[in-house]
Amino acid sequence: MNDTLQQTSALALLLEERLMAWEAARKPQELKMLECYRDVMRIPADDDTSGTGLAKAKKAKSLFVGSTRNKVRAARAKINDALFGAGRLPFDTSPTDEKLAPYADAIEDILIEQMGRMKFKAMLKAGVNTLATYGTGFVFGPFVREATIKETSADNSAGFTALKEEEYTFDTPYFELGNTMDVIPDPEAREICDGLGVFWATMESPHTVAAWATDKRYSNISAALVNQGSNEDNGSARTQQLRGNVEYWHKNDRIKVARFFGKVPASAMKGVNPAADGEEADDDTAPLVDVVVIMAGGVVVKVDESPYGQAPTLRCVYEDVPHEIWGIGVAENNATPQKITNAAFRLFMEGKGMSLLGTASVDRSKFLPTEDFKKFPGKVYQMKPGLSPEERQTAILHQVEPDITGGWMDVIRMSEQFSDDDTGITKYTQGDDSSNLNKTASGISMIMSASSLPMKEVIQNIDELWIEPMVESLIEWNLKFLEVETVRKIHGDETAGIWEQIKQFGKHSFMDWQATGTSSFMQKEVLTNKLRAFSDFAMGNPMTAPLIDARELLNQTWDVMEIGRESPILKEEGEAEMPPQVKQQLDQMKQQIEQMGDALGKAGDHVDKLEADHEAAEHANRIASEGREVDRFKAETERLKLVLPYLTPQAVAEIAASVGLQAASTPDIATGPQAPEPEAAQESQEYAPEQPMEAQEPQAEAAGPPGMPEPQQPEQAPQGAFFTPEQP
Repeated sequence: MNDTLQQTSALALLLEERLMAWEAARKPQELKMLECYRDVMRIPADDDTSGTGLAKAKKAKSLFVGSTRNKVRAARAKINDALFGAGRLPFDTSPTDEKLAPYADAIEDILIEQMGRMKFKAMLKAGVNTLATYGTGFVFGPFVREATIKETSADNSAGFTALKEEEYTFDTPYFELGNTMDVIPDPEAREICDGLGVFWATMESPHTVAAWATDKRYSNISAALVNQGSNEDNGSARTQQLRGNVEYWHKNDRIKVARFFGKVPASAMKGVNPAADGEEADDDTAPLVDVVVIMAGGVVVKVDESPYGQAPTLRCVYEDVPHEIWGIGVAENNATPQKITNAAFRLFMEGKGMSLLGTASVDRSKFLPTEDFKKFPGKVYQMKPGLSPEERQTAILHQVEPDITGGWMDVIRMSEQFSDDDTGITKYTQGDDSSNLNKTASGISMIMSASSLPMKEVIQNIDELWIEPMVESLIEWNLKFLEVETVRKIHGDETAGIWEQIKQFGKHSFMDWQATGTSSFMQKEVLTNKLRAFSDFAMGNPMTAPLIDARELLNQTWDVMEIGRESPILKEEGEAEMPPQVKQQLDQMKQQIEQMGDALGKAGDHVDKLEADHEAAEHANRIASEGREVDRFKAETERLKLVLPYLTPQAVAEIAASVGLQAASTPDIATGPQAPEPEAAQESQEYAPEQPMEAQEPQAEAAGPPGMPEPQQPEQAPQGAFFTPEQP
């Protein structure tokens, strides 16, 4: 043991010096984080109103308004709902090619099982609370521990069937969330990977440290337990404590355990790493190696070269501060409004007490010396005997104090407004002030979207700084250490066969992964309305409906609305996995569709028949109309034959000329032997007066009364199809 202590003392002294120096450099940040914790837990202190300029309250100094606590609770609930509101872990995998989807799905199933085993969801929720409180959080890993699963089977080897239980032990990765108050990073670093490393120091019980002795990977456990704090106060004890720095590593019967993840000079690894033996280089010029060291009680109990290539530390911040390793959380942003609210509320309560209870002036000469003037229900004052009623009434004069608390209410309201502005968590985010909320859906969406922008930035930090690196670390660990048999025991033969192919390939270039916290942060109600509007627009338009994957749209709507745990949407594999009732309904729908198709076909034939009948009827009407026109001309001719004997020759000539021109304009009806040429007919049609014969009939009959002289006109042969009696 002494040899081991001597071999590791150089490394122990180096790390102890670093730890003490880094702790001293972190002291201002530690005080700030303690104040944040105090505000969140509503712990009053003497300086919790310092810097406000308000007088310190005397009676109500223990009152503490939970403004910071409410802000942290609202931020925590909002972020956790965005990360886990869909009932799934906040990450997703996608293949680079759809043909490689089984391989990506196999890795996703393995990751989900490992995260469930390490209680990833509870760890991340605690990490969100840490970020909101302190502004910075640290996750360490992946570490490895053993896990056991039990299998029950029926054994027939003995000639009879008996149930047998077998245990299978395997290695599984896990992450740990460190308390920010226990993490001491390199103060000169701006990023964890750029510095010399980080300490994770906690106070453990001696029983915890002693239990490590059963693990062969640990050593020097007895030395870590020897130098515990002593009650002796003599000189030799004090010198021993100074030499061994006992008070630093041992306090209140507990042992400080410091885990270091970072870089140390190779020369400090003598006796631990054989390759470093014989090197005498200075610490400033020696090459650095990545190590994982555990110290307990100032003694190195475990040291290994880091298998990760870098410190297994993941830092995340609530609100990033450029060029600094520490972030800002809700509590720090709300520190000043919290102090103002505390001071104003305490003075408000004291002012209300003064105005409600009032004050009094007392004439002590009228009371006995034993009177203490303490007022309570049923109080009996001890007055001197012999006082008149007037003297008794004036012995105590009550004073009315004015109520001046209205000004403190204004201060509290102003502080609340400053709190909303400083933290970015408004009353809408907290679910308060609904009376001033816009009543329209679009207005609510705009207000909630604006109030959620600061939260969106925090979730982006969690996605990029925690979730995605953790998923990548798990995939890398699985490719190196996860056995095919372990996958077979947990996930079955099919997944094990796929994992065996992935192990042989040795890469994960066939898939991508991404955190889904930011993408799921949009308010579910707003997203549901947008999905409905998109569905109505896309599926209701015949041009865009064929371009939409209806199954995927249904899946997204189901996930957002969170109606139930089991989706009713049919799988893509086909009807083999359909429930019988669903298949029966589909068959009925197919029959109905076929019947509707037959009915539509018959309706089309009937429409065609109606159109044909309509055309035939129109043709018959057109022929009948032409026939009636011919009959009219014949009737007119017969009538003229009857009236011609009673007309004068001049009237007959005029009628013949008019009727001839009219008949000549209709060649298909003219029946005379002398049909006009087409050009003449056209010319006659252009210049002939278009008057019906009924209009000419009165004129023919009223050619003139008997005895009137007849006008002298040259005789001309009629050119129509009708002949007068004088013509042969």
